[in-house]
Amino acid sequence: MTIDVHAHTVPRDFIAELAKEVPEAAPALIERDGEWWFQYPSGRMSGPIPLGMVDVDARLADMDAAGVQLQALSVPPPHFNYRLGEQAAAVAARLHNDAMIAMARQHPDRFVVLGHLPMQSEQAAHDELQRLIAIDEVVGLELGTNVAGANLGDEAYASVWEAINASGLAVVLHPGADVAGMDRMHDHFIHNFVGNPTDSTIAAASLIFQGVLTRNTALRVALLHGGGFLPYQIGRFDHGWSVRPESRQFLDVAPSTLLDRFWFDTLTHDDLSLRFLHDRVGDDRLVLGSDYPFDMADADPVGSLRRALADRPIAIEKALTTNPTALLTRLAV
Repeated sequence: MTIDVHAHTVPRDFIAELAKEVPEAAPALIERDGEWWFQYPSGRMSGPIPLGMVDVDARLADMDAAGVQLQALSVPPPHFNYRLGEQAAAVAARLHNDAMIAMARQHPDRFVVLGHLPMQSEQAAHDELQRLIAIDEVVGLELGTNVAGANLGDEAYASVWEAINASGLAVVLHPGADVAGMDRMHDHFIHNFVGNPTDSTIAAASLIFQGVLTRNTALRVALLHGGGFLPYQIGRFDHGWSVRPESRQFLDVAPSTLLDRFWFDTLTHDDLSLRFLHDRVGDDRLVLGSDYPFDMADADPVGSLRRALADRPIAIEKALTTNPTALLTRLAV
């Protein structure tokens, strides 16, 4: 079974429910010149988006065309809602999670769910996590790479990480709207090209150097967009750790010894980059990721993987099935 761990959805029924309960966060679905767009209450337009973002039948057809049997559904970045009020964010997260769970129950052989947590509220995050743990369709979590500008290793999230560790659920990290350096990346869409991998790298560094991974030994983390710059710069992390005492405040092992706590999706958009990523992390840490249905997605993720690693058949099959299955299987903690 080919499993895509990086696929977003905003179900049409969810939009209607969100408009009733949290109207300040609800987009309107607008058709313009034959294309679909989200128009948010702030006036922001997002798109164009394929119909598969909101329509299950269109999504299934796209999955079939791409050779993807199973998607791990997740919330797209505009719906992380980390700057909403705590109560509104909790409601929005619950509604979005429930809509994805409904999709998975309707098509149990095609979808599983990465639940979202309202991280700006410690209590709300705990409450939603405990609710999701009891739901079989939820096979992991998706969180932003920062919470309204706060790093994930911040002490404010320590108890949430402990609870996630105890749950046995893996975490997929995705950059949101508040990527580092956003004030310098307004032009040319480089907030995505540069900002997304940068913020993933900062998130990984925060979890490593703040001791989140060493304190929570069952915690497994997937980094998207090929893992940002972490695979390329892990040697710099090690060198810095060896010469800078402030980097050892919470970390008593070299950062590279924690690299096997991360999974990396295959979305590099470049054969040489994907081959390097495989060389760095090995057969057991690559997982198929498409970023469906955005324009920054790979429309042929399976084909791209097979082309880039054509001489590495074991790595291909593991990235398509074995590794995503392992990532999305709850650990008994």
